[in-house]
Amino acid sequence: MSDLAIAGFSSLTAGDEEQLVTMTVDNQLFGIPILQVQDIVEPQQITPVPLASSAIAGVLNLRGRIVTVIDLRVCLGAEPKNLEDRPMSVTVEYKGDLYTILVDSIGDVRSLPRRDLDKPPQTLDPRMRRLCSGVFRLQDDLLAVLDVDRVLDPSTIDEAPKRRPLKRVKKSPAGKTETTRSDKKKSAKKDAKSDSEDGAAAAAKSQSDKKPAAAKPAGKPAEGSSSLFKRVGGEVSIDAAVDLFLEKAGADDRLTDLLAGADPKQLKTFATKMLGGASAYTGPAPKKVYQSLVREKDMDDGHVIAFAGYLADTLNQMGLPPELIDEVMTAADKLRSEVS
Repeated sequence: MSDLAIAGFSSLTAGDEEQLVTMTVDNQLFGIPILQVQDIVEPQQITPVPLASSAIAGVLNLRGRIVTVIDLRVCLGAEPKNLEDRPMSVTVEYKGDLYTILVDSIGDVRSLPRRDLDKPPQTLDPRMRRLCSGVFRLQDDLLAVLDVDRVLDPSTIDEAPKRRPLKRVKKSPAGKTETTRSDKKKSAKKDAKSDSEDGAAAAAKSQSDKKPAAAKPAGKPAEGSSSLFKRVGGEVSIDAAVDLFLEKAGADDRLTDLLAGADPKQLKTFATKMLGGASAYTGPAPKKVYQSLVREKDMDDGHVIAFAGYLADTLNQMGLPPELIDEVMTAADKLRSEVS
């Protein structure tokens, strides 16, 4: 459903009726007031955020803006599904930011008399009762009206356990399915050479598009090296990644103030150090910078997730493989846990 379709429905809203966009999650029918729905989308690519709350499925790029994806199944205490099996999401606004809520399926738009809205019954699951503002008793079903503010409240998100290190499923040569962790050394060593060459080539192309001068090719990593810095493509890739990241994040009004005064050169040397490369970083201690942003510029988890989304989007655009992106994201999240 597009913005135009939603706008068309909303014009039908009457004072005595509640119009709801309906959806199902774990075989339960839910509804969100249509005036709160910004869009309904079919997520094309969701980038997980390692070690975040499991209620946060990840982030996605929605028309150039990084949006946090919330897994409603997890918020309700249901068994999570693979992202590939969750084809639809409902985009809403909360405190000035956009969020998209994963659901199992999208239904239709229903117009129901407000006088028929009842309080959530005590027989409902406690989590569902807390996240709903009321229920409509239909002829053959119970429609629970979601309270978007409660669903997206930090306390709801924080109740979910931390997301485990990412697992990815791939096909073996024999056609069998096997699961691998992004931090397995065997996979890292096997892909070290190709990852470095692909990352360096993508980075060189990115820089050549911006500057007339050709980028200096990255040095070839030592045989068998497991340095994350070398596997992402070395200095050339780091430089291009920081430039592209600042371009993306700097265009987001939520992050402009936080990036004011950021020194690209210092960020590049710091990123080199974080990923295990030789660096002459002489900037302020990461913990001091983090605490300053929290204290003086009110940085919160929403900002951090947005930064993580732009980082993942940057690495994906540069052509790095998903397993390598996972490792970089995990390294960044580990740093955050150390300084926060």
